[in-house]
Amino acid sequence: MNRYFAVLLVLLMSVSYAITPTFDQPVKIQANGQDINVGTGGNASPFIVDWDGDNKQDLLLGQYSGGKVRFYRNTGEHYNPTFGDFVYLQADGQDISVSYG
Repeated sequence: MNRYFAVLLVLLMSVSYAITPTFDQPVKIQANGQDINVGTGGNASPFIVDWDGDNKQDLLLGQYSGGKVRFYRNTGEHYNPTFGDFVYLQADGQDISVSYG
């Protein structure tokens, strides 16, 4: 049993170090054909996820100021998204606010 574990551990370590991630150049995300601007300085925190269960990647965007979270529904394709207007995520009729800053 120990031999099996040792072999598995070596394989896992070699696989995790063998893959070097590569990233594309940064791009500005657009909604309604214009660059998204969350206003008041700082940075936004984008997260791509199928939020509404329609098999398309939507955009959740945290605002630096106020900690609100914007939801942009993908009205385009899964790998070629199109975003329009946003709504703030809510719970019990109130805008959700998360830690920021």
